[in-house]
Formats: sequence, C-alpha cells, structure tokens
Amino acid sequence: MNYNASMKHYITDDIAGKTTNLNPHKIIEEVLKDLKKNMETLAYSLDNEPVISSIKSNSFSKSLTAIYILQSSLDFEASEEISTNLFNIYEFCKNGIIKGFTQRKSKLVYDAIPPIEEILDGWKQIKQEYY
Repeated sequence: MNYNASMKHYITDDIAGKTTNLNPHKIIEEVLKDLKKNMETLAYSLDNEPVISSIKSNSFSKSLTAIYILQSSLDFEASEEISTNLFNIYEFCKNGIIKGFTQRKSKLVYDAIPPIEEILDGWKQIKQEYY
C-alpha cells in the first residue's frame, strides 16, 4: 500500500471530518494527535480489556497506519538529517506498539508516547511560526 492509498484510507476513516479541506501541515498535525490518542487507548486497553478486544485491535491498527503515513510523508531530499531522525523515532514507536500489543505489555506502548508528544509539540510550534 503506498502513501497516497494509506492517506486516503486513513482520511476516509474516523478523522475525515478533522482533515477535510486542511493544508498538508494541518493534516500531519491531526495524524500525530490521532496517533497519540490511539496509542493511549491501546496501552490502556492492554491492561483493561479482554485478550481479544475490538478496541485494542482498532487502536493497534490505527496507530500503525498513522506511523506509516508519518514515515511516508518525510521528505529526505529537503532535509535528510531531520527526516532520518524522525523516521528512527517513528520506528522506535512502531516497535513499542507492535511488541506491546503482541506481548500484552502496556509499558512498551506508554514508553513510546512521549516522543510523539514531543514531535506534536514541535509541529505545533512550526505552525505558529510559519503558518
């Protein structure tokens, strides 16, 4: 699945109302917010939901889709160092999500949330300064 197909699927899902008619910067902000929310839901549900849970499965799937979108949207030609650093942070988060989900360890997911919060905070600063 390529970036455009993933983005289309993601946008037509539950964040459609948040991203309609937004500029690309705002779409990435919404994806980051949604990723954080779904990671928090996943971590909580790992501790509080049955082993088989649609809430857990949905938040896991949406988290991975958001990370794929974020990684696919990086522009390595414009800024290789920043893109590489962000890609590696997203990989760390993806690994925490996957291992946390498969091993049913919420701590692994919770540990991956602060880097996303930091990126989101930085992304909002860029918006305020340049948009």
